Parts: sequence; C-alpha cells; structure tokens
Amino acid sequence: MSLVQLDQITRYYGDKLILSTVSANIERGDKIGLVGPNGAGKTTLLALLVEEIMPDTGVIRKAGQCRIGYLPQRPMRTWDLTLRHLLMQELIEIREMADALHNLEKSMASPEVYQNPDLLDEVMRRYGRLQEEFRHLGGYSYEVKMKQVIYGLGFSGDDLDRSVREFSGGEQVRAELARVLLAEPDLLLLDEPTNHLDMQATEWLEGYLRSLSQAVIVVSHDRYFLDMVCTCIWELDNHRLLQYPGNFSHFLKLREERLARQEADYQAVTEEARRLQEYINRYRAGNRARQAQSRAKRLAKLQPVVRPTDSGTLRLNLSYEAHTVKQVLITEGLDVGYGEKPLVSGLELSVLRGERWGIIGPNGVGKSTLLKVLANEESAMGGTFRWGDGVSVGYFRQGLDDLGTENTVLDEMLEVCNLPVGDMRSFLARFLFAGDTVFNRVGSLSGGERCRVALAKLLLTQPNVLMLDEPTNHLDILSREALEQALANFSGTVILVTHDRYLLDKLVTNLLILEPGKNTFFPGTYSSFREQKKQEEAARVAAKAPVQKRTDKTAAKGSDTDLSKELIELEETIVQMEEELQRLTEQMADPEIYVDGAAIRSVSLQHRQVSEELKALYERWEGLLGELESRNPVA
Repeated sequence: MSLVQLDQITRYYGDKLILSTVSANIERGDKIGLVGPNGAGKTTLLALLVEEIMPDTGVIRKAGQCRIGYLPQRPMRTWDLTLRHLLMQELIEIREMADALHNLEKSMASPEVYQNPDLLDEVMRRYGRLQEEFRHLGGYSYEVKMKQVIYGLGFSGDDLDRSVREFSGGEQVRAELARVLLAEPDLLLLDEPTNHLDMQATEWLEGYLRSLSQAVIVVSHDRYFLDMVCTCIWELDNHRLLQYPGNFSHFLKLREERLARQEADYQAVTEEARRLQEYINRYRAGNRARQAQSRAKRLAKLQPVVRPTDSGTLRLNLSYEAHTVKQVLITEGLDVGYGEKPLVSGLELSVLRGERWGIIGPNGVGKSTLLKVLANEESAMGGTFRWGDGVSVGYFRQGLDDLGTENTVLDEMLEVCNLPVGDMRSFLARFLFAGDTVFNRVGSLSGGERCRVALAKLLLTQPNVLMLDEPTNHLDILSREALEQALANFSGTVILVTHDRYLLDKLVTNLLILEPGKNTFFPGTYSSFREQKKQEEAARVAAKAPVQKRTDKTAAKGSDTDLSKELIELEETIVQMEEELQRLTEQMADPEIYVDGAAIRSVSLQHRQVSEELKALYERWEGLLGELESRNPVA
C-alpha cells in the first residue's frame, strides 16, 4: 500500500475553490517538489496531509502507523526550553534514560555509594544494564546525529543549551527544522525550508534529504534546491494537481511541452467549433438543414479545452538604454562593518560596464552591509570607493524597508514619478496590481506583493546600474523566471546579493566570495565555482588516502590476466577507501569535532563523497567479476 493516498480531494475557503478533485499517491522514498504560483494551494495541501484542515470532499488514506513530520513556513510555537531539549522532546524514552544515567553517575560519585562496595556494585550493575539499553535505542548515535544536524543548519555547540525563546525568528525556524529532521518521520513535509538558510546550510540540507529513505514533500521557490533533491514534481495549476517525473529542470521541459500541446488543442477545438458554427448558420434552413442539425450535435459534443494563460506573471521590461562609462565602480582598501572589527576588510573591487557580479557567502559576513555602504546608506570603516561619471544606481533593499507602509500602492509609485494616474495604473498592471488593488495599503500587502512594489519603484527610474539584495526572496517561481529574463535583457551593470543559485547560474559571470576574515574572486558562474570547490575537496581527500583508479568506465576489453590484475588493484583501492570511510566515521563520532561547525560540515562532505566513490568502485568490482565469470564459466 502507498504511504498516503489522495482520492478526489476538493477544498474551498468560503466560496473560493482552492483544490479540485486532486488525486495522487505518495510512495516510500519519494522526493516530491510541490510548486505553483502564490495562492495556488500548496500550503493548503500540506495542511490537509497533517489534518490541520479537512477536505470538503474526497478521502485521504494513510498506511498504518504512518508518522508525518511538518515544518510550516511560519512555525507559531515559541519554545520555552533549550535547543537540546527541543530536539529530544519526541524521544521521551531516550531522554528519560539519559537523565537516569546522569543520576546514576552522580550517585556513583557520592561518598555514601562509593564507600559502600555492595551498594556501589548494585548501582554499577544498574548503570551497565541501562547503558546497554540506551546504546541499543540509539542514544549515543542520536547525540552525534543531533550535532551533525545543528552544525549543518548553522548552529554552534553553545546554542544547544540556549533557550529557543531567545533565538531570532530565523533561528527558531531552523531549530524547528532540526527537530523535524531528527524525528525521522515516515513522511516529511517542508514548507519553504531554505528561507532562513545560507548557501552552505542549504547545500548541507540537500545532501541530507537526498540520503533519506523516508518520503519528502517540499514546497520551495528555490529552483536549484528542487533540482538537487526532487525525483518528481507536483504542480498546482488552476486548482488541479499535475504530476511530472524528474527534477525541476526536467519539469520545465515537460511543462513547456504540455502547454504547447494544450495551446494546439485549444486552437484546433476553437477552429473546429468556428467551422461547425459557420455551417450551421449558413444551412440552418433549406436543403442542408439535416446536415446542419448533425453538425449542431457534433458542436454540442465538442469537448472544450482551457487555453493556457500567462495571467499572474510579471511583465518586466529592462531593455531600455543603460549606457555608462567603462569603469562603473572601484573600491580601494574598503572596510565595512559595525563596531571595532570590520566584516569586510581591504576590498579591492573593480566593476566594468555591463558586468554581472554575484556576491555570496554565509550569513553575517557583510554582504548586505557592503551594498548599504555602496548606496551611501552606511559609512565605510576605512578605504574608499567611487562610482563612474553618469552612473545612476537603483538599489533594491532586502528588508523592503524603504516602502511607506501607510501609502497606497498607487501613492507609493506617484512619489517616485508623477505620471498621469491612468499611465501609472497601466504600469502597475505589469506588476500584477490591477483594478482596485492599486488602492491597497502597502502595510497590508504580503511579502511577495511588497517585493513587486519595490521592483516597480526601482524600474520606474530606469537606472543604469542595479544593486539587488535578495530580490527573489518573496517571489514565486514564475515571477523569479520573469525577473531573471528581464535582468538577462538589461544592458547595464548588475551587482547581486542572493542565495538563489539558479539565478546566479543564469545571470552572473563574476563572483565575489565573502568569508569571515577574507574575500576572494572567481571569474565564472556559480556552478563552475562549486565544481572547482568539489575538485579541491576531492584532491584533499585523495591526498589523505592516495589510490590508483581506473578511468575506463566501459567493459574491460583486455585479457583475463589484465582483468584479474585490475580486479586485485580495485580490491586494494576499496580496502583503502573503506579505511578512509571508517576514519571519517570515527571523526564524526568524536564529540571534540562538534566544537567547530566548519570542521563537521567539511567532514560530513568528505564522508558523503567517499561513500559515493566507494559505491562506484563496488559497481566496477562487480562488473569485472561478472566479466571474468562469463569468460570462464564453471563446468
């Protein structure tokens, strides 16, 4: 039986239809990406699966004892307990055993026990039995796994004993994500899990989810994340659920083909209906009335086809002239930050006309602060910078804090440019503000709507240099693609801070990588940078465990002697790699390594890479063995 079955599910909010006759199966091990525009019903579908709400019609069936873990986009709970106790709260038995072991340890250290041999012997026997049971239930491995998860998500060892109530909103979401991951449910539901993760933590989560044997449904606008994690995509479109095999990139191709077929079907049906109606109108009476009646029946039976529509998609135009001098920006020894110690030190950056720079790095290294300094909203701590003559900078702020919350959308725009109201309303319609929505207060808008207002204000001034700080944070996938295409058509210069790796790959050709205490440059795309980092990491692993590897992936063509020799060499390599894997496993089990978050992330990455390499070596070994056996069959 499937883990979960959705059978003809329909759900309304009031009189508004959200989901219509949705049917689908969730199998064990599925990695499903749930996509669709904002308001399509993605969060509603997750709420139905965890029974926060019930369907109006239809049935949801679950396999017996199916445990579901759910991370909502905005967890409502604020936990008044430490992070450690939050993560262990679902493992009551293990936690109680840990407390009992701790109490027994205290007892053995008390004079009345250790000075009484019989009593000490009794306490030690109880401690030994409980310790063995604790080990059997995974108590010790859970501690290691817990630290692996919290470091992967960007926490430190000190955070384990902090109250979750003291955490920031983003930290509380990450704490809840860690709790859900460690609970190891049969079905994991994640609603925008990467919203509060930096790039390093996001990549760690990708690897963690890929390795899970449990089923996962993830709602995300992070297209790169969907590519790396998902094996199928569910799309909510016009209240229906459409299912596609493969990752997000494959989904885009299949979706484009589906829309093309749907458009062709619509045109064919429309043309057939027009042709039949013309015949009926012409020959309704007279000699061909019978044929006209026959065509009327055919017209009545003609199945209507819904035409694909691009309504709800941003229409951005950045194809205006944006010429500048050749040297757009230069920084000399620039220091930015707060307090006494700069976040970014000695930055020597040269940006030329038409270049597209991406600024990446973990949270807290000064990416947004650097843009604020360049926009003259903050003062530099040292060094200088200067913009070229004639440069007009358009700055998109991550916090959208330059919007007047009491203004209407229309008033906010008219403060930038006093166009005739009719012209301004036509301009706003391109940003999906049509009709009376232009009179909505900015403070009442959703994050995505406020993002669209900020983009509209930015583009209205037609700057020739764009500085964008996380411009896709609140946008759905269709809007992200619209912005991506518009930026691709922009002839000016772009400086972009973003965690959106898909956008980085499609747009950026130069990277500034900010890390604690240093900054580096990379001339290329994000994927090229990531591949170089993987190669460097693989070289470090190879240097620690040098092995001889055969590069020929095809079936061996040599003699039996060659095959046997390669088989022996491969077995030696496998032994070495197994020893390396064991060494890394022991490192991950050593509590000392968890003092350093960067160290455990590095070891986890090496462990995953060596595991994947071993898998390939095993497959090659089996292939060679099969080849030898086929050449020398047993009589």
